[in-house]
Amino acid sequence: MSKSNVASTQQALHDDVQAAVKSILGASSSTALKTTDYSKVLTSTLAATQKSVKIQIASGDLTTLKQSGYKLCFAKKVGTEDYNVVWQSYVNYLSNNTFSWTPQYQLFGSNSFQANVQVDVSTNLVTIGLGQQSILDSSGLLGNATTGGPDTSITLVNQYGAIHPGVSQLSTGIDGKQVATPIYVAINQVVTGQTVLTPVETILVWFEQNVQTSTMFSTSRSQAIEVDLTFDNNATRLYSGGSWTVV
Repeated sequence: MSKSNVASTQQALHDDVQAAVKSILGASSSTALKTTDYSKVLTSTLAATQKSVKIQIASGDLTTLKQSGYKLCFAKKVGTEDYNVVWQSYVNYLSNNTFSWTPQYQLFGSNSFQANVQVDVSTNLVTIGLGQQSILDSSGLLGNATTGGPDTSITLVNQYGAIHPGVSQLSTGIDGKQVATPIYVAINQVVTGQTVLTPVETILVWFEQNVQTSTMFSTSRSQAIEVDLTFDNNATRLYSGGSWTVV
C-alpha cells in the first residue's frame, strides 16, 4: 500500500474517533467526558480498528474436509518469531466463514512451552493494551497495566525470574462468539528485565485434524495461507481444489 493510502487509512480512523467524541459531547467542547462516554469512544475506536477475514470454501472441498475431520484453524503473529499457538480452531465451519479481532490483549506468564500441548497459563491474566506495561513482581504476580514501553508493543517488566511470556487476544469467531485466547507463548524463557512483545496484524489460516484451540506448535502448518492486514481491515480468501486464492 502506498504512503498516501496509509495516511488515508489513518485519517479515516482519526475521523471516526472525532465523530464519536462530537456525538457524545453534542458538539459542545466545554462538556467533560463521563466514564460511560470514554467507554463509547473506546468502542468506536476499537470498531474502527477491527480486522476481519472471510474464508470461503468450495463445495467439493467442504465435503472432503468435513468427512476427513479437518478443523479450520487460525494463528496470529507476534514480532518476527514464527507462529506457535493455535489461536482458534473450528469444526462447525461452512461455505462462508468470518473471523475478526480487535486490539484488546491479555498478558500472562507460563512455566513451559511444549509443542502439541495446550497453553498452561501459570500466572494471573492482566488486561493490557499497546503502549502499556505490566510488572511481574518477585512473587510471580502481574500488576495492573500502566503506560510504558513502545507505543506498538506490550512490555513485560520481569522482576520474578525465568518465565515464558504469553499474550492472549480477543476475537470474534465464525460462530459469532467473542473470546480471548492465547496467540503466543515465548518458546524460550526470559529472565529479569524488560521483554517487548509486538503483535503483528498478520494471521495464518489452515486446515488440520486433531488439533485444539490454544495448542502450541513448533513446526510449519501444511497448506496454510498467510494473510497480512497491516494496511487493510478486511480480506477474503478462497479454498478451492486444495489450494488458496485471493478473492
